[in-house]
Amino acid sequence: MHVFADGISNVTLSNGNLRIQLTQRGADDSTVEAGTLIIPASQAGNFLNCLANSLKELDSRLKEAREQHTQQ
Repeated sequence: MHVFADGISNVTLSNGNLRIQLTQRGADDSTVEAGTLIIPASQAGNFLNCLANSLKELDSRLKEAREQHTQQ
């Protein structure tokens, strides 16, 4: 399943789970709920570190690609 989200409306901790309410920007700049990402609290730190590291790697690749494109 794919969920498109461009925002977060709420983050809560309930029953040992981190719940992240995802949103989308709708018509007329309204906010539409897109779903809830639920992560076991015991895995939240690992999950977030993995996501942050993946984004850093992606950013590095994009910078490298831009530099190569500029040199051509």
